[in-house]
Amino acid sequence: MVRVKVFVSLSGVLLFLAAASGGFAAAEPQRGRSSQLQRGREVYTANCRRCHGEDGAGHTRLAETVEPPDMTDPAWQRGRSTSRMIASVTNGRGQMPAFRKRLSRQEIAAAVAYVRTLGR
Repeated sequence: MVRVKVFVSLSGVLLFLAAASGGFAAAEPQRGRSSQLQRGREVYTANCRRCHGEDGAGHTRLAETVEPPDMTDPAWQRGRSTSRMIASVTNGRGQMPAFRKRLSRQEIAAAVAYVRTLGR
């Protein structure tokens, strides 16, 4: 009985220390965030790069016609909420077409999460 109490106590302490130090409990969200950004980059490359450019600055041949914003500009990033960006991609905005029928909500959210990294 004493051995069980000691084992349970030590297990609890180890779990607490692992969580407090950012051990395995913090690794899962990071891994999920990393895979979302990777998926977002893939979605961006396949659907957005043509107009917005590889780096999001909007310097493409097609951009001369459609004039997309410079998404790397910190002021542009600050001026748009994530929900507004998701709505713009979903429903279209200005000359940008709607992607609601081409992309899932998860793909749109991933692409927006990726675009948020372009301003850094």
